[in-house]
Amino acid sequence: MKSISNTPIQKIYNGIYKITLPLRGNKPGPVNSYLLTGKTNTLIDTGTLETVNILNEALAKIGMTFSDIHQIILTHGHVDHFGAAGRIQKYSQSHLEIAANQEDLDLIKYRFEVPMRELLKYYTLMGVPVKFKSSLFLVKAVLKFLSERCKVSRFLSDGDIIQIGDYEANVISTPGHTRGSICLFIKDEGILFSGDHILKHITPNAFVMLETGKVMPERLSQEEYYNSIAMIEKLSPVIVYPAHGEIIEDLLKTTGMFREQYEQRLMNIINILKEGGD
Repeated sequence: MKSISNTPIQKIYNGIYKITLPLRGNKPGPVNSYLLTGKTNTLIDTGTLETVNILNEALAKIGMTFSDIHQIILTHGHVDHFGAAGRIQKYSQSHLEIAANQEDLDLIKYRFEVPMRELLKYYTLMGVPVKFKSSLFLVKAVLKFLSERCKVSRFLSDGDIIQIGDYEANVISTPGHTRGSICLFIKDEGILFSGDHILKHITPNAFVMLETGKVMPERLSQEEYYNSIAMIEKLSPVIVYPAHGEIIEDLLKTTGMFREQYEQRLMNIINILKEGGD
């Protein structure tokens, strides 16, 4: 692994660079954005709007600017992954395509999967205290501060093949963390870009999948998440490049840890319910 100067950019494979961008808070930690150079210069995830200048400076270290990027691929619709995409579109002087799974389009547009009124209604049904429901407005303000709206011009679906750098990658739909989470798999090299679907140091959240016009969620995010994990395991990637934390060279060890922690949390909840505790 080659470090370029004293910057957050490292060459990790032939024509592939990892750019480490700061993110507020201790977890999940800094964002790993990946640049693939060559036939189609591609940026996988962008970090937040706060770090767009750091991203620009990192690109400059290898003689590139935002105008040299042909496409941005968003692994999912959280602001630490798309927050800078709109600003990059503005800075770029050439056509820049932004691609994502259509299932996360509302999340990218509005920062939440459903309108605020529907989210508040769901929280009320779940018995969430008023003070916590009120904090949603602060959360929304922070999310707006960390991002600009971007125009998604290409929708990626499971099974699509897309050019990234000098490689062809398969798009793998991996719902669970969000409805539209995707991974990118370069089969010939055994390389998987996992977004937040697989992280080495923490268990990714499988968030509730709310849908506009439906009072209660109909999709089981936790079940979909582990189905997606099983699908990735069948691909047997040699190396996994996640959106946060260190690279993963032993996928089964990491996913095994996920299942162990899930079972432990499940047992803790069952014991609390049996004991009638708080």
